Amino acid sequence: MSETTTGAFRLVRRGYEPTQVDHKVRQLTEAVDAARRQSVDLARRVEELEANEAKRSNEPKSSEPSFSEFGERIGRILALAEEEAGDLRSVAAAQADEVRQEAQQAAVEIRKEAERYAAGKRKEGEAEASEILDEAKEKSAEIVDAAEHDATARREEAEAVFEQQRAKAAQAAADLEKTLAQRRERAEQDLVERTSAAEQHLAAVLERSEQTHAEAERAHSEAIQKAERAVDEAQRKAHDIVSEAKTRADRIRSESDRELKALTQRRDSINAQLSNVRQMLATLSGTDPAALLGAAALGGDAANKES
Repeated sequence: MSETTTGAFRLVRRGYEPTQVDHKVRQLTEAVDAARRQSVDLARRVEELEANEAKRSNEPKSSEPSFSEFGERIGRILALAEEEAGDLRSVAAAQADEVRQEAQQAAVEIRKEAERYAAGKRKEGEAEASEILDEAKEKSAEIVDAAEHDATARREEAEAVFEQQRAKAAQAAADLEKTLAQRRERAEQDLVERTSAAEQHLAAVLERSEQTHAEAERAHSEAIQKAERAVDEAQRKAHDIVSEAKTRADRIRSESDRELKALTQRRDSINAQLSNVRQMLATLSGTDPAALLGAAALGGDAANKES
């Protein structure tokens, strides 16, 4: 059981290494559990052997087979087996007692070791907690002092930087105001110049517009007059053409009437002459004047068609 002593653990600050202690405790616990299981198994085996032995001892002697009934060799084997079984029972019982005692002793030692370890760890923990608390308070005070000192330094540095930045900002504002004033002055001057140029350009544009408007009015008036003259000339020409056409038509109609009248007179004269000729022929030939009149009429119609 030397493994349960504290000399097996590596020392660290304020005690043993916790991981090694926990590992050793787990090993001891597992060993105790295994010993208990083995003790239970051995005890059960011993009980079974004792029960079998008691059962055989309680049976009547007549029911037990006599070794003398078997051969000498078989009798020796059975006797040896029985002797070995008795030895096994004795060994098992002894081992069970030994394991039980070792398990109980190990459990007691483990419990004592655990109690000592817990008490030691508790005392060490309390001392360590107190020491850690003191160190934490001291370190906290140091941190607070350092933080206050750093905050003061940073505040002073920030104030200095702020003053510098404010001075730079004031100078920049003054420079900006000056620059804006110069730009504003240049812009006003440029605006005056641009306004004057725009007014001059507008005046020139208005003048050109008025001239263009007058020229347009004049051109419009001339165009209207020219159009009116063209219309009058066209109307006059149309009237002359119509008058000339009427005159020519009247002349053609008059000439046609005269020609028609002359032709009519000529036809009447020819018809009168033909009538006289028919009468003369009828008188001379003794022909019926009516037949000659019909032939004359046919000849007159043919003559009219030819004319």
